[in-house]
Amino acid sequence: MLRVSPLTTILLFVVAPVGGLLLIAATTMIRPSQRGARYRSGDEWDHEPLWWMGNPRGSGVPGPTVEAVPSSPAAEHTARGGARGTW
Repeated sequence: MLRVSPLTTILLFVVAPVGGLLLIAATTMIRPSQRGARYRSGDEWDHEPLWWMGNPRGSGVPGPTVEAVPSSPAAEHTARGGARGTW
């Protein structure tokens, strides 16, 4: 049978996890020395447009035309959903 001292048990089950948590906390709290300027809402965006964006007018790409949307009876909105989920 393996004999384990109380000191070894405390080191293994208390000190090691606390040390690991402190190491993780320290790495997340340390700020990098050279940090780039952050984008703030309302600032000018001077980077290339992304492959998807919610505002296609902002990318210079023309939006979909009326001819691109198929017109069929299934395309009509008939659902009466809502926040309560009553359909």
